[in-house]
Amino acid sequence: MKTIQSLTILGGGTAGWMCAAYLAKHQPNLSITVIESSKIGRIGVGEGSTPHLQLFMQSLGVKERDWMPACQASYKTGIYFDNWNGDNGSYFHPFFSEMDAKTAEVYFVNANARRRGNEYIDKPEHYFLAAVLAGKQQAPLPQRPLPRALEYGYHFDAQKLADWLRAFSLARGVKHIQSTVSSVQHHAREIMALTLESGEQVKSDFYVDASGFNALLIEKTLEVPFISFADQLLNDSAVAIAGAKTNPLPSSTSAIAMPCGWRWQIPLQGRTGHGYVYSSAHTTPEEAEAQLRQAAQLDKGQAKHLTMKVGMMARCVEGNVFAIGLAQSFIEPLEATALMVTGYSIELLSRLLSQQLEAQAINQQLSELVLGIKEYVLAHYATSKRADSPYWQDAKVAALSLNELDELLTHWRSGADFDAWLNQHKKHSPYIRPSWYCLLGGMDHRDSTCQMPFDQAPQHIEQAAKAYLTKLSDEHFTAHTTALEQLQRAQAFRA
Repeated sequence: MKTIQSLTILGGGTAGWMCAAYLAKHQPNLSITVIESSKIGRIGVGEGSTPHLQLFMQSLGVKERDWMPACQASYKTGIYFDNWNGDNGSYFHPFFSEMDAKTAEVYFVNANARRRGNEYIDKPEHYFLAAVLAGKQQAPLPQRPLPRALEYGYHFDAQKLADWLRAFSLARGVKHIQSTVSSVQHHAREIMALTLESGEQVKSDFYVDASGFNALLIEKTLEVPFISFADQLLNDSAVAIAGAKTNPLPSSTSAIAMPCGWRWQIPLQGRTGHGYVYSSAHTTPEEAEAQLRQAAQLDKGQAKHLTMKVGMMARCVEGNVFAIGLAQSFIEPLEATALMVTGYSIELLSRLLSQQLEAQAINQQLSELVLGIKEYVLAHYATSKRADSPYWQDAKVAALSLNELDELLTHWRSGADFDAWLNQHKKHSPYIRPSWYCLLGGMDHRDSTCQMPFDQAPQHIEQAAKAYLTKLSDEHFTAHTTALEQLQRAQAFRA
């Protein structure tokens, strides 16, 4: 690939400005232009993230006090999954860290005992530090040093995060054009120029398609095929409404099963984001909005309705175009993976521009990442015991049509060595051992006829693990609200 000296990003949402900020920091000799249209609204309605956003912001050289207050951001320890089995029960999927290395093993032992016939049901929230913090509504920000790093995510206002990243980018020389692209000039597999409404042409060596579901460059112009996941992931719509701030402030997301999908609760500093992700084949936008308002007790607040294009581009790198964000792929936001995929894509793009990676390798890596996320999301529906509506019946059948997932679940139910199987078959999965145990054990997925020898963790070991994590949370962490107030004061002092 020839040396890239100039790059244009089409689209100014969170993905576009993440890309501009990262490249401005790590490719300082690159001339970067962002084209953002005021006629095309941003999709963001309030977001959650995985720990990858923590690493991404650190890579920009910024501290949490620099951006979190401006984005109404709060801390995220993981996700509560409520009523996914239709029994009003719940389990917690925490962010795993090295602090859990020993205590998590206790849970793994008990989860294996349960799937082999033990009557004792254990929950992941007792054996992971992030889960203990969530239960006590504490921030995952240590007030005193820990022996090992603790990984965590964030909740934030997506609109404000895009604005913050834009200011960061512009301060580092990124050019910003506010206009709409009227036509695209291309030859063979190369974009030659973008023509704006004013008639002005923007020419660059390389282009990033961050145009959202429109995918103007990668799909509409270069005609890269879109691979739909609609036959397996049924949810294709969402409705979002902002609600009042929660007090005290949780440090976790809630994903609560609904008649035709699930709803989220995302606690920001100044408000709570509520949304319902659903299948339009099973309910209407009006019914979905009514169900959300009733379930979340939202009499007021304007509803924002969204249609989701679920799937991925067959290739995210084509010619001199790299697709990121919604233009590249979208999996429903059950595990809040969108910005993780975007951030990882941007890192790969930077390596492509530096000629450290070839396009073919990047296409393969990102395809494996998205398909791995798809498999894990489908596992929530495949393991659900709900059959109380046509939606849940159809969602389970659709999820189990993925052969790789069916094989994984069959092995888990058999009682055989699951760790060895994971190591052999899921080495490249974005979800590691703790995540699979939390999901499968948390959902109590098993074959009730399986009876095999098992060793449950001794009671004194269980108690010691729980006591250790409780002691850590008491001695090293503070209330979520208190930690955010400390950030506000640090920002004010710095200003």
